[in-house]
Amino acid sequence: MGKTKQQRQRDDNVRPHSFELLEEQNLHEGNDIISNLPEDVLHHILSFLSTKDAIRTSILSTKWEYLWTSIANIDLKETYHQAGKKEDGSFLDFVDRVLIFHDASEIKSLSLESHELVNSSRVNSWISASIRHNIKELKLCLHWKTQPVLPCRLFTCQSLVVLKLSMDWALEVTSLTRFLNLKTLELKYVTFSDNSTQHLFSSCPMLQELALVYCGSKNLKTITICIPTLKGMSSVVTKIYAANLIHLHCISCQIIDFCLYDLSSLVDASICLYEEPEEVVTPRVLRLLTGIFNVKKLTITIVTLEGFDSCDEDDWKFGRAPSCFASSLKTVHIAHFDKKPIEMRFIRFLLKKARVLERLTLHMWSLRRDSEEDVKQQQKVSNQLNKLPRRSKGCVIELFQAEPVFF
Repeated sequence: MGKTKQQRQRDDNVRPHSFELLEEQNLHEGNDIISNLPEDVLHHILSFLSTKDAIRTSILSTKWEYLWTSIANIDLKETYHQAGKKEDGSFLDFVDRVLIFHDASEIKSLSLESHELVNSSRVNSWISASIRHNIKELKLCLHWKTQPVLPCRLFTCQSLVVLKLSMDWALEVTSLTRFLNLKTLELKYVTFSDNSTQHLFSSCPMLQELALVYCGSKNLKTITICIPTLKGMSSVVTKIYAANLIHLHCISCQIIDFCLYDLSSLVDASICLYEEPEEVVTPRVLRLLTGIFNVKKLTITIVTLEGFDSCDEDDWKFGRAPSCFASSLKTVHIAHFDKKPIEMRFIRFLLKKARVLERLTLHMWSLRRDSEEDVKQQQKVSNQLNKLPRRSKGCVIELFQAEPVFF
């Protein structure tokens, strides 16, 4: 016969009490409920911990002792402060042990950052270990004792999707380089020394994101990048061919002459060209602006504009205004606005020429942010800006004190 309503209610009241008794019994008997979970659940728990914390779980119990050896994402960073306390290579030894004891499962990502000096052979052993585990994402930010010689197998690794290298040395690229599946490449502080570098860019048929940050060239006058699949770029190069480029983030000294070709898909661009003394760079900056002819959103620093000479804006040698001013540019952000004459000249020129501009945002920097004096000064400048004539009648001009980090 079925249970009556009263019996079912009694059973429901008993269950919580029974669970509490079971929990108390497990604690009393020293049972570890979490450790009894399925192993895939435990691995999922470890995925939420930092690499060092995941390794520390090995002391919890016998069940946890070797769980960390199958973690898929290894992220080990040593701060400059930590490196200064010890110069015994202990962090590098720790990296060695983590990779040596890793089991046969895949390593999806390996990110290493250290301020200790490291030699090529050691790094090569790390790279080789990660490749054996079908590495997908590799990021190395290291300080080398001597000119690094990276293993050839790195440049032919077919499992790599993301590669990020930070190294204050010349990059030597093997002629066998072929990254068939690489979609993101980031190089920082790298010096391009020969034409093999050109081969690097042409050997990434699937590349979508490219960042060249504070890079330079030793014997190269021109670096040409021709990647049809490219969708995002941070660069310091001179010639760029990228029909599918969507985002351009450019940081460079102003002496570099940029030539941009076929950027018809570009949507937004951020430009920071820091000043080189005694350089007349107006034509170079303008050519860069002209090259981003289809952009809808532009972020530019005032340091970039300081490269312009002191002539009146009507005398600037544009030949004509960048076509994006007339056809597509809807949003402009100007960072580090300081009310200098050159800044005001550029703003007047922009407002005269930009036909579809919807919003101009300027960000001021103040050490006494929100002080009464600064608020009054901001209001005064805002009134001056709003009186400027503009081609786009619906354009809104905004002035902020809070300084965003664009670069």
